[in-house]
Amino acid sequence: MTIKEYIPVILGVLKDLRVIGTLIVMILVIQFAKFVTTYRKKPPKPKKGKAPKAAPAPKEEKKEDKAAEGEAAAGGEDKK
Repeated sequence: MTIKEYIPVILGVLKDLRVIGTLIVMILVIQFAKFVTTYRKKPPKPKKGKAPKAAPAPKEEKKEDKAAEGEAAAGGEDKK
């Protein structure tokens, strides 16, 4: 057989519905297999909530309280 005789046979095979259907199904199977093998779970999105409140500043004792404590301690030593 010459090449000119093969061309109608090749075209007849490629135009067959069974060949076209098999080709489409195989492309879908390959695409699905690729999806499954390369799938990675997306990280969860951070929840949008209220902004965290700033920590309250540590309570400072008033200078008067410190002075009063210092005098009481000093006064107690004087009474000895």
